[in-house]
Amino acid sequence: MESKAQLALLGDDAEDQVRWMLRRSSGAWESRRLQLLDTVPDVLAFYSEGSAALAADFYDDARVGTVGAFSATPVVLDRTVKIRRGVAWASFPLSTSDDELAAARFAQLMRSEMARPYRDTITTNRRNDPTAVGWKRITSSGACKFCRMLADKGAVYKEATAHFAAHDDCMCTCAPVFKGGEIGPEANTMQYMASKRRRSPKERAALKAWLDAAYLD
Repeated sequence: MESKAQLALLGDDAEDQVRWMLRRSSGAWESRRLQLLDTVPDVLAFYSEGSAALAADFYDDARVGTVGAFSATPVVLDRTVKIRRGVAWASFPLSTSDDELAAARFAQLMRSEMARPYRDTITTNRRNDPTAVGWKRITSSGACKFCRMLADKGAVYKEATAHFAAHDDCMCTCAPVFKGGEIGPEANTMQYMASKRRRSPKERAALKAWLDAAYLD
């Protein structure tokens, strides 16, 4: 999928940028952390806007041929507090001069946060578009069994409250599903449960058992 490939390239560029910023930081580790807290959120905002715009274009392209007029709007939710916490977490290895670990953490942070607006744009516009019936998950190459399970059989998430479940460094995306088009089966009970923002210990245990039995690592 061209849009997903473009998102991957955007993620590569974001990772290269944050690694360069890390190399450019200087001084004691606390000073370097403050420098990164001052700069990384703004750079991430730039890539997030690009991600959301890419998703809006993809949504409109996917919608061609459907009934009714609708134009997708880019969606970038305010995650300032969580991003700043992420920067603090990513920069902590600098306290032991472990720049390699810090770089890996920053790369993970950039990719994870940069991909969110893409998914949020798809899922939010799907709720606002009367022609859309839901969305389906598009896995990345080498996806883990959790992600493969959520995308299995082209499952369509029709409930408006369905959350896009994503682990750290997840680069899976989603695509809208429209009336009159090719519609896969609705997500099953386990897929919906795995998509919840919070799961009980009993639900987590049931999900783990099901994953271990049905999907290979």
